[in-house]
Amino acid sequence: MPITHSALATTVALAALTTLTTGTLVATQARAGEPVSPLAVSPTVSPDVERIVYSTDGLSSCPKGRFCTETWDPVKKSWKIHVFWKCGTYALSDWEGVGAYINNQDGAYAKVLNKDKKLVWPEIPPNNKKGWGNWSDAWYIRPC
Repeated sequence: MPITHSALATTVALAALTTLTTGTLVATQARAGEPVSPLAVSPTVSPDVERIVYSTDGLSSCPKGRFCTETWDPVKKSWKIHVFWKCGTYALSDWEGVGAYINNQDGAYAKVLNKDKKLVWPEIPPNNKKGWGNWSDAWYIRPC
């Protein structure tokens, strides 16, 4: 399940990285006014998650008992927030660049895995704190 890399995704990742270092969303939101590339693809998850929300402000909270992620959707020109509820292995497609996560589960550590199902980052503790990472090497999520 290869992840497609595109110039638009790279631009969004750099803008998100600017957000990380400057603490402002201005650089990220400036990309929202650009035209959508005909090659742009929305990031998806299989099987379906409990809920998907779109936000220009990104991930700010996660419901109790859930694991939430944020990735840029170049088609919608918005942050796509996935709310995971059920345990299992979820396959990711077209997740690119820097995004965020919040683990607000009751005791379960979340895992982000590469194509070989090895950890991309250390396990994510259930501390209800926002963290950041690069989704480009992520192929799977195991919320619990």
